[in-house]
Amino acid sequence: MRDKLIHQYFGIDLDVVSNFLKDEIKPLKAEIENLLLEIEK
Repeated sequence: MRDKLIHQYFGIDLDVVSNFLKDEIKPLKAEIENLLLEIEK
């Protein structure tokens, strides 16, 4: 993903990026937040 974003400035499919953020990053963020809450307990 990084290589595509860095080197293909005009060839980036924004739908692919959006789907990646929605499907991969948001669940990962939620999991990290849960882990941080567990650490604080």
